[in-house]
Amino acid sequence: MSVEKFASIFDGLAEAYGYFKISGRTASGKNTGKAGIIRGPRTTRLYEEHLSGSGTGLGIIPINADNMCKWGCIDVDQYPLDHKLLVEKINTLKLPLVVCRSKSGGAHCFLFSKEWVAASDMQNSLRNIAAAIGYGNSEIFPKQIKLHLDRGDVGNFLNLPYYNDMDGLRYAILDDGSAATLDEFIGLYEKACQTPEQIVALQTTETKKTGGLEDAPPCLQILLANKISEGSRNNGLFNVGVYLRKAFPDSWETEILSYNMKYLSPPLALPEVMAVAKQLGRKEYAYKCGDSPINSHCNKELCRTRKHGIGGPDSGATVANLRKYNSAPPVWFMDVNGEPLELDTEGLLSQAAFQKACLEQLNFMPRTQTKIQWENRIAGLLNDMKENEDAIMEVAPEASVNGRLYDHLEEFCSGLQQAKDKEEILLRRPWTDEETSKTYFRLRDFEDYLKQNKLYEYKPHKIAQRLRDIGGESMVLKIRGRGVRVWFIPSYDKTEIEIKTAEFSTGSPF
Repeated sequence: MSVEKFASIFDGLAEAYGYFKISGRTASGKNTGKAGIIRGPRTTRLYEEHLSGSGTGLGIIPINADNMCKWGCIDVDQYPLDHKLLVEKINTLKLPLVVCRSKSGGAHCFLFSKEWVAASDMQNSLRNIAAAIGYGNSEIFPKQIKLHLDRGDVGNFLNLPYYNDMDGLRYAILDDGSAATLDEFIGLYEKACQTPEQIVALQTTETKKTGGLEDAPPCLQILLANKISEGSRNNGLFNVGVYLRKAFPDSWETEILSYNMKYLSPPLALPEVMAVAKQLGRKEYAYKCGDSPINSHCNKELCRTRKHGIGGPDSGATVANLRKYNSAPPVWFMDVNGEPLELDTEGLLSQAAFQKACLEQLNFMPRTQTKIQWENRIAGLLNDMKENEDAIMEVAPEASVNGRLYDHLEEFCSGLQQAKDKEEILLRRPWTDEETSKTYFRLRDFEDYLKQNKLYEYKPHKIAQRLRDIGGESMVLKIRGRGVRVWFIPSYDKTEIEIKTAEFSTGSPF
């Protein structure tokens, strides 16, 4: 198989890529090591080194700058894992997935598209499939449905299969459970590859076998379609009862008897059913989303859209995938309803600051939670972040918040809107005194410029400190007979650009 073919299959973001070098293993069997993101173009040589094992493993960010994908993945992070059994389940459900062994022995279940498809469609389809195969809590790639490259966030990468070819143990799995060669992987890819329309169709949850429970959580639809077996019946019936109380408030006690006979295999004895019903009758319970058997088939995003789901679409923001850029100060990104939200540390500590960031960046106002709920939510995201090897990223100085501020400062002071004299400072323009080699401006004008460029982190006192760090000072400058508070910094060197004027002949061009 050609390197070019492999690279075309695993296309993605052109502006950055990831790497991972294994250095150890956790007690659970998961490989650990050094991971990072390099901002730069992907070359064919990187794929060559990946396949030959001569470099670090290559990671590709599946979503591109236009928020489109050609592939997605369900990351089954379970050890040990019976790969053959997983392939058999996927084949039984007639799902167009290619299963590859991950670097730690789990599975990457790939969904490929023949053409670029919206990242939101790829993500929604994969969530639906993950719930159907019993891995609803697995990570889904792409993790984002939109990137904000202008803010420095490039999303998350996934390590590609076939590092060091067959010797690297990251290979596709054939139907008999054996390892597929690179050429056999191409065959699996060609067979499974879908059109964008077919990928969108995979978002539909089958409800015919469960009597059309279109308004029920997707986990219950999947469980009832296959019947709830021994070991899961009591918890399963309890969650069914939560749904029935919502859907049939006047007759749910009768309905739970019917559902027990129809969808539990074998049905629970009548005293056990009545015990569950008695518990449900005491108060209005919520679904036990974290407990078996429904946790394996969870699809929270879809569930929120259901009338009798986990609260409906107005229940609040879905937050996930916290990541940290180790700049000074650090920058945090989390995905809110699938879109990256940029935060400073205050945005994590303060729910009000988080809500303000949502309003300014996403035009969305999440519902307020109690203090303990918010703290638990952030603590959970931080714990998940520690387990994610690419969630904490070192950045070059120019990519940090401070670096971006200084870039904007140079643009502000050297751009086309420079003042011709100091009076024009009142027109919100910076003025450079050629004699003293100093540039003067009002702090609030620069602050407004930063906001226009979506750099929200800096308040006036923080901007002032960064200006002091480069030799800036505050002073009162007399303009038109009155004192105006301004800041000055050393002026930037001017770069003269020579533009040659095109020469035209004197004759007619026609």
